[in-house]
Amino acid sequence: MYLPVCNSQNKQNIYQEEKQASKPNFIVIYTDDQRFDGIGVNNNEVIKTPNIDRMAKKGIQFKNANVAFSLCSPSRAALLTGRYGSSNGVLDLGSGFNIGEITLAQYLKKAGYVTALSGKWHIKQEPKSVGFDFYSYFIANGAYYNRKTINENDTIYPKEHVDLYSVKNSIKFLEQQHNSNKPFFLFHCPQTPHMNGNLVWDATDATKATYNVNEMPVPKNHKEILDSKPNYLKTVRNLKQAQKYGYPDSLAIQKHTRDYYAVISELDAYLGVLFDKIEKLGLMKNTYIVFMSDNGWQLGDHGFTSKVLPYEPSSHVPFWIVGPDILPKKNTSLVSNLDVLPTLLDKAKVDIPKNIHGKSLLPILNNEQEVVRDYFVYEGLGLYGGTKPNLTIITDSLRYIRTYEDRELNKINFEELYDYKNDPWEVTNFVKDESKKNIINKMDKRINRFKNRVLKDKK
Repeated sequence: MYLPVCNSQNKQNIYQEEKQASKPNFIVIYTDDQRFDGIGVNNNEVIKTPNIDRMAKKGIQFKNANVAFSLCSPSRAALLTGRYGSSNGVLDLGSGFNIGEITLAQYLKKAGYVTALSGKWHIKQEPKSVGFDFYSYFIANGAYYNRKTINENDTIYPKEHVDLYSVKNSIKFLEQQHNSNKPFFLFHCPQTPHMNGNLVWDATDATKATYNVNEMPVPKNHKEILDSKPNYLKTVRNLKQAQKYGYPDSLAIQKHTRDYYAVISELDAYLGVLFDKIEKLGLMKNTYIVFMSDNGWQLGDHGFTSKVLPYEPSSHVPFWIVGPDILPKKNTSLVSNLDVLPTLLDKAKVDIPKNIHGKSLLPILNNEQEVVRDYFVYEGLGLYGGTKPNLTIITDSLRYIRTYEDRELNKINFEELYDYKNDPWEVTNFVKDESKKNIINKMDKRINRFKNRVLKDKK
């Protein structure tokens, strides 16, 4: 039998191919406006998300995940850079990365990965310029059907639901890559459950009919007077828009919640197609799937709609990771969308840069420890819908919100402290309670530490 000559260059090429093939693949699914209990496994017995729930149960479910800032563009930028918006440059809708900012796609591409984006894009730079080899995307939010979508070589308006179209494009990418010697990173970003361009959750009547309006939950604080909260909240868009929807009327909230759950059920069905293909292609053997939402959503909580505000329903999101060596379990420690980048770089054996603000969750995934941080800072510096800037300290049991007059953060406008053990609905502001002075002092030190470590050093 004839054997080909294998010179040193061939040996090196073979070594590089084997090294790349041994690296794991990554699929990050980043939904839009899906609150923590927007999936069944997060203690919601009413919502129907069988496909997401089935996959979540295969891995580690993080029950205390919060985003760095609860708004589309900043949240996506935080995940892609592992850095706060004050450092990466994205604080507002549609704004762009600072010059020199490096994304997860760029880090992985340099390490030999093939990278792809499918679905929503809401950052100023084009995907190709920040590390994506392949892309099929729509910009920001709009119609669910006939949506302008930019592919690599053309622009089309698919008649089918934009999230189903994105699933089909993700599947095409997976089919092309599953026999390749190169590892891949797929960033799959649905539009839903974000509203359509007319601010409606446009699920089909058939899907809505699967839900009983009278069974929809109504938050206990939906008629909160807001006297213990910052005065600006009485005129903020979150409240004005909620009133247009008929809030705080219970039935209006229930009808709205039914529509919200219905689009999530349709999203679940589309993701089920994607999950089935991942399994059919045998990708589960060497692929890690990360599921998360860019922010939560308020469904009458405090009388509000939408996101942005530093309260629990706005910042708290679903988050789970499935992979070949991850044992199914639940984790209640504080984690964040900032942690996705360092975790995946760690898994890919890529050095984590020193300027990253997130924490690698690999010790948790490997069952070496349960906690990676004692507290988390929510950087509410984007001024959307009439909000005021804030820095918020979140712990396992407390939430301290410091609202400022402007982005200079020199003058404090208001302070809030909520104790989740005694007040899970964030109604009673304990900030003036004499017994909480030591806690307030500790929170003050943590905010100053954040200002010195993150806001002053933006490299």
